[in-house]
Amino acid sequence: MKNNYSIAIVGNKETILGFKALGLKTFNANTTEETVKILFELKKQEIVVDEKTGETKPEYAIIFVTEDLAMGISKDDYKKLSQQALPAIVPVPGSKGATNYGIRRIGQIVEQAVGSDIFKE
Repeated sequence: MKNNYSIAIVGNKETILGFKALGLKTFNANTTEETVKILFELKKQEIVVDEKTGETKPEYAIIFVTEDLAMGISKDDYKKLSQQALPAIVPVPGSKGATNYGIRRIGQIVEQAVGSDIFKE
């Protein structure tokens, strides 16, 4: 019986290579299309919590996605990927540097939840 969640990162090979040493599961993607396909596959993966009852839970708690790839995910796909609390899809800067997409995305989510943009200056 496995009770620990996994953490993954999706991005280009240069960006994700170092994360493997930190224990993250890495998935190479160079296009938004590849990224979306991988995200939907990872979202489906589950682990058995209780073999007697067959209870399962998502394998991944967090899936990091490099900002350059995350920016291309359609609103429709992002909505489908974010329906459940887990796994959380979190944009992070990639090898091309930070675009601030991740912080803007978090701001949008918080604004929807609480009705105010807490990151607004």
